[in-house]
Amino acid sequence: MLYDSSPQKEVVCPNCGKVVPPTKRCPNCGNYLPRKKRFDFEKLTVGEILLLILGAIMLGIGFVAL
Repeated sequence: MLYDSSPQKEVVCPNCGKVVPPTKRCPNCGNYLPRKKRFDFEKLTVGEILLLILGAIMLGIGFVAL
């Protein structure tokens, strides 16, 4: 199947090891499931930071030009 129409993905509970749907708590053992990690800006390289700043400046100039 090329496209999975179900938006829910299953996660593995680190406490009991069973595959469960993504909820706050595991339905089997009742412990909290780990949250998804947000984007970590500390792992960016100098070049990526420079490109982010340059892109922000270009977007700002583009919005002013409109």
